[in-house]
Parts: sequence; structure tokens; C-alpha cells
Amino acid sequence: MELFRRSGLESHTTFLLGAGASVTSGLPGWDEFATRLLVQSGSVASAETAELLLDRQDPLIVVEAARVAFGARWGQKLRVALYEGVTNLKPSPLHLAAVGHLLSADGDDTSLATLNFDTLLEQAIESETGEMALSHLENVYEDSSPGVYHLHGVITPHRSDSVVLTLTDFSDLIADAESWQLKYLQSALDRGVLIIAGTSYRDPDVRQWLHAALRKKPLKHAALVLLTRQGFSVSKDEYVEIQSALSDQWRAVGLQPVLLEDHSDAAQIIRELRYVTLPSYLAPQQRSRALWNSHVTRFDELQQQYVDQLERDALTMREALDVERLNVTLWLANGEGQIVRWAAQDRVYRDQTSLREVSTGHDSEWIAGKALGVDEVLFTDLPEGTTRRWRSVLAAPIPVPHPNYPAHSAAVLTFGLPDESSSYEASSMMWAEPLSDIADAWGLRLSSVAFGE
Repeated sequence: MELFRRSGLESHTTFLLGAGASVTSGLPGWDEFATRLLVQSGSVASAETAELLLDRQDPLIVVEAARVAFGARWGQKLRVALYEGVTNLKPSPLHLAAVGHLLSADGDDTSLATLNFDTLLEQAIESETGEMALSHLENVYEDSSPGVYHLHGVITPHRSDSVVLTLTDFSDLIADAESWQLKYLQSALDRGVLIIAGTSYRDPDVRQWLHAALRKKPLKHAALVLLTRQGFSVSKDEYVEIQSALSDQWRAVGLQPVLLEDHSDAAQIIRELRYVTLPSYLAPQQRSRALWNSHVTRFDELQQQYVDQLERDALTMREALDVERLNVTLWLANGEGQIVRWAAQDRVYRDQTSLREVSTGHDSEWIAGKALGVDEVLFTDLPEGTTRRWRSVLAAPIPVPHPNYPAHSAAVLTFGLPDESSSYEASSMMWAEPLSDIADAWGLRLSSVAFGE
């Protein structure tokens, strides 16, 4: 978080979101989108062939084949390929965090831009304000209404406009030395910090624009790129091995890398930006450690209190889930990348040596660790033979509020259930609200222990 204090965010913040923001909402990534276009156009016979072409050649020129095959139907087919199979599209945590920063401004100190075709950012703005949000396809700084700048065009279920997708599109745009997109990014760095999230940075026009913009920016203004292990699809050990090279390569092109674990970390960073310049600021990891240490100090006292409360929560959730039995467990993050099974409804732990410690992250083998990593309610079925009592587990992250800073998820509740997850998912309207209330109550309880009432 220290990187952001010296970035120019006190003047103005521009967020530039890439595909990673929308993939977590259920939309395809670039390769999957291109594969759909190639297969649906008949350019290739199968997804395997499309993937082979995309892997062996420049993906931008490969997609030219689909454009030729579709002809005048190109715009329509773009919409079909992007939204195929989507029934309920919601903004991701990254969208919501960026929009939250925009709407929390006292004045005009935040701008939103995207490389994505969807309008999920606009959807988030409209949900929060009740007013229509504009999709900008040109520079319109004088417009006072909240809007989103689409550097590569827009594709909604009903229209396609100014789409930049193929090699021809990119080449034409790069050749335009007066493009509005270049001027927009130059203006962003003139005004303050540019924060890039959810992109692999392989778009040639963006590289060209930023190369030009970075040469002319004020010295105190920075361009930071949020890089997540989740985005690279590598293990924790592999991520450690490549971190040095990642940092060096991004710094070499003028961008400041911020290396993170999960997409949810990027969203949390954005939520923290309004507070990071405060002299007494504590980062989320520091707050997690404070929470952990306060519980270690009061271990014996809190054990029985928490077990009693978990039993009451179990009664509430048994009724909501319509089951005769379940088991609920509280897990606490220790601020060091692990989550610890702290208390359970059916037992009292005598000392800390008996507590199970597991890794966190989007790819954690334990659902408690995964729920904390992705910061979402999760369901999973247990493998055969794992336990004779429980067939599935429901996990809910617990947002812990702080008197001075944003809430951050630092604990998880898990519920062992007697049947497979499919038995409960269809009835989420019955248990989602009670679960949310229980998680919120635990957040307040944990915050009180760590930070006072």
C-alpha cells in the first residue's frame, strides 16, 4: 500500500480494467472469446483446432478469419459469442470497488476506463445511483454524469459499437497519432495516478499508448499495474520463482508492478485508496495480524464464548437450510497467508497446538481458504470417503469492520451439511439472508475483540 502514497492519487485516480475484471463475472476471456468466434464462423472445425491456431500464431490475425467468414453479420456474431450461455450477469468485486471509489468522491477526482466490451461498470453505477451511466467512445471530460470510457468499443446483447478486436482494428488505431484513446491516457497521467487491473497487457495499442504517455507524464505521477497470481494461473511456489522477473519486466517499460495473490486482493486495494494517505493508516494485512493477536491473547476466554455462539448460529441455519443436523466452524486468518480453524460448534479447543492451519487463496485445497481468497460464498461437495457425516460444505467469508478503515474479510464460517450441494443451491433464497446476517454479526464480534466497540 505504501506504493500508492507516492503515486499522485491525491490529485486524480484513473482505473483501467481489463478482461480479468469481467471473467470473474462469467464472461469469456480473450482466448475463449476468439475460440467461440472461430468455431461459430466455421473457420475451424473444433475448439481444439482454434486453440492450436491461437497458440501457434498471433491471436489478432487468427480472428481475422472469423471476421471474413461472418461478413456483414460480424457485429451480431460478436454479441452471440460474448454472451453465449450467460443468464445472470453481475458486476465483479473489482467492478464494484472501482465504482465505489468513483461514487465516494467529493469532486471530480476519479475516472473509469476499460478494455472490455461489456457494460458491467455502467451496470454497477446505475445500481448504486439509480441513474443511467454513459458509455464513452470519445473524450468527453466536460460531461458531469458518471460514465465509463471504452478504449476498445462496446458490445452489449443489443449492439456492437467501435469494436477493436482484430489485427486490422489494432493496426488502424495505432496508426492514428491523434486517437482519443492516446489523449485520454496522456491526460490520465497528467492529472494523477493510473491504476491498471485485470489485464495481461498484450494489447499492442495499449502498450504503444502507454509508452508515449509515460514519456511525458509528471515525475510524481505513476502508472501501477495490479498483477495477481490468480491471473497467471500458477502455484504459490511458481509465483515466488517468477516474481523477480515480473517486477523487472514491468518496471523496464515504465510501470510499477503490485504483486498480489487473488483478484479479490485487487478489489481490496481499490477500497483502501481513500485511506492510504492517512498518517495512522494500517494495511489489511496489519489489521488481520491485530485481529489474530487479540484472539491469541484471549484464547481460553473466547473459546467457550465462540462455541456457544456457533451453536446458536447452527440452530438458525438448520432451520434455514431445512436440515436436522449440521456443523459450523469459525476460521480466522493469521495475517501470514494462512487461515486457522479457531472454533467449532461441537468442541472446545484446549490450546492453540490443536488448531488446524491451512493455506488461503483461490486455489486452496480447503474451502475455507478458497472462500477467503475469492471473497465469495462457496459450496463444494466432499470426496467420497472423506467423512461419513457430511457430504458438502458451505463457506462464507466474514467482512470485519474497522473504526477508521474499510472492512476486509479476515475470517470464514463453514457449514458441514448432510447432503450434496445441489440439494441446497436451489433454495438459496431461504438461507442466503440468514447466512449474511450471521456473517455480519461475526464481523462485528471479531472487530470488537480486535479494535474495540
